[in-house]
Amino acid sequence: MRSFICKSKKGPFEIIESIIEAESREAAVSKIEQMGYIPVQITLKEDLKIVSNTDSKKSSISPFTASFRLPQRVRARDLTVFTGQLAILIKSKVPLFEAVNILSEQTENIIFKKIISSLSDDLKDGKTFSESLSKYPKVFPLLYVNMVRSGESGGVLENTLIRLAEFQEEEENIKSKISSALAYPIFIIVVGFVSITALLTFGVPRLMFLFSETGQSLPVPTQILISISQGIREYWFWIMLIVCIFIFIFKRGQKTEKEKIIFDRFKLKVPLLGNFLKNVELARLSRTIAILLANGIPAFQAIQITIPTLNNTVFKTELENIHKDIVAGSSISQSMKRSHWFPMFITNMVAVAEKTGNLKEVLSEIADFYEREVNKIMKIMTSLLEPVIMLVMGLIVGFIVMAMLLPIFEINMGM
Repeated sequence: MRSFICKSKKGPFEIIESIIEAESREAAVSKIEQMGYIPVQITLKEDLKIVSNTDSKKSSISPFTASFRLPQRVRARDLTVFTGQLAILIKSKVPLFEAVNILSEQTENIIFKKIISSLSDDLKDGKTFSESLSKYPKVFPLLYVNMVRSGESGGVLENTLIRLAEFQEEEENIKSKISSALAYPIFIIVVGFVSITALLTFGVPRLMFLFSETGQSLPVPTQILISISQGIREYWFWIMLIVCIFIFIFKRGQKTEKEKIIFDRFKLKVPLLGNFLKNVELARLSRTIAILLANGIPAFQAIQITIPTLNNTVFKTELENIHKDIVAGSSISQSMKRSHWFPMFITNMVAVAEKTGNLKEVLSEIADFYEREVNKIMKIMTSLLEPVIMLVMGLIVGFIVMAMLLPIFEINMGM
């Protein structure tokens, strides 16, 4: 038999502490529940010595060293790991309060550690988990909070957290695939840009000095190259300023909703890229609504929660219209048919699913289909993008080399 120091809730506000003799942690939990209390924290008596030793080591870290820690932010990966580990702990019959405490000690991200500690304090004060999460909307989005709230009310928090972890993992996989697909083309563009800039700013001026000593007229390509080189060296500050202004306008220029819709609609009409972005949004909204429906959230509320998760304003507006139609008494499929942004494939599938009552399963299948389409388009885009970039870079470098060599050939022919 081992001794466990237990903190339990007796009523909404009173917390009592007791020592329970039991063979295991699970046996201690069952004993507390038989007494009519809710277990909040269960700690093995021997573990207290380890914790106190660890705390003394932590306190030995000087404030000077702590003040020089780099600033951190809560990444999507941190939230995914936290959700998955929390689901495993709850599945292992560890009380929610204790599970959150364990994760608070394990988390390396300083900011996230403070947030989890705050969640632990709220649970200790008798607040629900979803209520505590809602205090940090930038870390725990509306989708996350509503999923947890429905899991708490249905008594299936463990299954809800597992679904959330799987959903976040899939989202991260899509993002990582897109990043890895674009990494090599971006690398080629950066290397090519640096090489061309080096040729124009260092190589061409030295040849200009040699050509000026010969006194002969230069070929047209060489004159164009020299003009470009002089322009870059003389007006590089203004060029950089214009580029920065353009980037600023591009990122911050769409301030009004109308400007965002125009820009997002333009992106959706770009060949290949538009189809790719459209499939990404369709996969995300189908997957999000499906996971919310699977957690017992009504369709109109699931659509409302899904709207902020989308990136494209066009699809956000379409979902807002669908939400209004559902509140007015229309079905999802009827509302989708009024929009030309949803393919007939989706509207027909949703219409059949509404009649058969298996909407969440059908939406999951639709999400799988469009995720496969996204992977196919990514492969096509990368297979086309790489040779196009290489061709453009080759033409630019070839023009520079030709323009630099033409005067030399003319000099040799004149001899």
